[in-house]
Amino acid sequence: MKYYYLKTIFIVASIFTTSVAFSQSGAIYSFYFKIDPLLTDYIKIENKSRTWLSGYSEEETMPDQLIDSIKLNTEQAFTAKLKMPVKMCYHKYKSEVRFTSEGINGVLVGLPELTTFKRGKEDCAQNSRYIRLDVQIYASGGTSITTVTTKTKLKPKVQITAKVVDEDNNEVWKKEVVLKDFTKIRSETIYYRGYDITKSEVLTPLDIYAMYMMGLDELMKE
Repeated sequence: MKYYYLKTIFIVASIFTTSVAFSQSGAIYSFYFKIDPLLTDYIKIENKSRTWLSGYSEEETMPDQLIDSIKLNTEQAFTAKLKMPVKMCYHKYKSEVRFTSEGINGVLVGLPELTTFKRGKEDCAQNSRYIRLDVQIYASGGTSITTVTTKTKLKPKVQITAKVVDEDNNEVWKKEVVLKDFTKIRSETIYYRGYDITKSEVLTPLDIYAMYMMGLDELMKE
């Protein structure tokens, strides 16, 4: 009888412990991902004689599939790191419309907005961990790029900063990584009637994706 009683207590305790463990979860409430336009503009035309509306540029857009993959891989990486389910957290209004980054000035579109912990907690309540992620891909700070025999001014660098806090905004984990050595970018500039026209073999969406994944892997290391 005693044995049965103790066994019952053990089972109940195990179920309770398991349910508590599964109630732990994390939310990525702020995911800022910015790429220097110098690395993505594949054609840039500028008239140096003008001081206003002097030029324009075009850039490749990141396919939705790659953006989705960035989000999924980020969730999976933090899930493994924190040993609890982690999901993206989006700000919503009463209409249930989801607000994300707008994709202007080099900021990657479709990610949770750059926001405060307070609003992140309001948007995604009942989480035990809140994650703020900052990704910057710079055109300088890394290794010089060589075009045949000429070094360019572009020196790509990836910097990722992550901060994890609990529901009371106490820091649980924080880390920053910097990667500086990436694939060469080749470009040439042609002068034509007052315009500098630069055609570049710049970073493709897959390059950006690969660079981020390398940084994410480094971020998750002990």
